[in-house]
Amino acid sequence: MEENLPVSLNRYSVVVIPAYEPSPGLIPLVETLAKADYRVIVVDDGSGDSFGHIWDELDERTVLKRAALRGLILVFVLDILLAGCIVGGDYLVNYRIPHRLSALNTSTAGIQTALPPAASAGLPSGGTPAGGSSDWGQKFSDKFSDTVISTDTVYKSPNISVEITQNSYGSETIDMTSNGQHSKYGAQIYYTLADIYVRDISCLRTAFAQDTYGVGFNEALSSMSERMKSILAVNGDSYINNRHYNNGTIIRNGVVYRAKQTTDETCVLFRDGTMKIYGPDELDPEQLIDGGAWQSWVFGPSLLDADGNAKTDFLTWDYIRESHPRTAIGYYEPGHYCLLVVDGRQPGLSRGMFLEEMSQLFANLGCKSAYNLDGGHCAFMTRGSNVISKPHRPSKDISDGIFICEPEA
Repeated sequence: MEENLPVSLNRYSVVVIPAYEPSPGLIPLVETLAKADYRVIVVDDGSGDSFGHIWDELDERTVLKRAALRGLILVFVLDILLAGCIVGGDYLVNYRIPHRLSALNTSTAGIQTALPPAASAGLPSGGTPAGGSSDWGQKFSDKFSDTVISTDTVYKSPNISVEITQNSYGSETIDMTSNGQHSKYGAQIYYTLADIYVRDISCLRTAFAQDTYGVGFNEALSSMSERMKSILAVNGDSYINNRHYNNGTIIRNGVVYRAKQTTDETCVLFRDGTMKIYGPDELDPEQLIDGGAWQSWVFGPSLLDADGNAKTDFLTWDYIRESHPRTAIGYYEPGHYCLLVVDGRQPGLSRGMFLEEMSQLFANLGCKSAYNLDGGHCAFMTRGSNVISKPHRPSKDISDGIFICEPEA
């Protein structure tokens, strides 16, 4: 039974079990659900003293007891109302009402890149930590400029090079998933691509909405971009949505906010400029901290295999496999990255991309690694504080973003 039970996406999934004169099988059921990280609440519908031995076997925090009620229909109705109150209240408290989350606040600053063999197993090697990547300036000297050059599609300075292109093409595939609901969007695809070189990894930063790590804090990407004084920005992984809440390791600008296991792939950008994607069984939060992780994102899936070839099999859920507006990050080598936003859900302009199409695009670009971030109506790209992608909804407040910025003084 345990092998076939879906693993909870986070520990705030609640299972309410109305129980009237239960069999002993209730005990292993509750234990199995608890092991899968569900919060379990068993409602004793007045089973009587003869069933006390079953309640005694369960955690007292799991069982809600109340006096026996006459009429099983009334019991059932009250159980449904109770379940609705519990689940609805849980959703409001954990996802809708703004509140700060406790953070580890562990810094990865000052970590040496030359780790002992046991600590460096599975971590990227080479490059230099943030603040010491002057070799990128030499290696990509033809990309930077001694003076600032800024147009709608180009930005060059001594520290940053950004070139933006917007492209459109026709696909041969109509999306017939979800009972054909996406077919009305046609087969045209439109996307905005930013090719990015940075002299130092500190030029690639992240930020939380309203500058707060927590639930229910949202802000327009254009507003965050203005606050960050960014050259270019895209949305992030929506780290606090109900699939990822309390699920996975979140590192932002070298600060560890959360260090937990996850059922999804995790993308990590290190201080030495390398980017690596970890499967659920490969992630070791302590190893990431020791390895000098600069940023991490939890959404996915990864889009390229170990050789940089397009993937056709993805670790994700069915909804993400459909065509959607997309945001993704690509990695060429330390100091060289790209950010992609695909518009969608707009007949005649863009239906969005399938994962296979986006995977092939990154392979064609020559990226060594690429990772899917949140998309849908969260997919935005800004140049300065202006939205330059063509979202199907003109604005939406989001929870976090990725920003290309000049180094802080």
